[in-house]
Amino acid sequence: MHLLRPVALALLLAACSTGPDLVPLGTSAGVGRAETLYRTELVGRYSPSPVCAGQEMQVELAPESVYIGETGCNIAATRTTAGGVALELAQCRAEGAPAPSRTVTLARTANGALALDGTSLQPCFD
Repeated sequence: MHLLRPVALALLLAACSTGPDLVPLGTSAGVGRAETLYRTELVGRYSPSPVCAGQEMQVELAPESVYIGETGCNIAATRTTAGGVALELAQCRAEGAPAPSRTVTLARTANGALALDGTSLQPCFD
């Protein structure tokens, strides 16, 4: 019985020394920096005016998909750009019909608006 104690203690100490894998600050486990930035700072509804009701151009950025007007796409990949995030969009559909895949770039402007491929959009407040 006394021989088992040192072996058990050695195994316990060996398990403690490996420790958990740490995730860099600003990211989530299994999620890259670009995806974390997208999900924490950009997900939401936008349009040219802060009142989205009645706006023909509306953009909804969801965690796994993007809707730009009548076109909805799944997010296939995210990557950082000089000023924000680029989203590779796939499996797009426009009014029920297949639409081409595309890449969009998103960045916050100095006044808090969202620049989507250079077009300025405001967060929706309605």
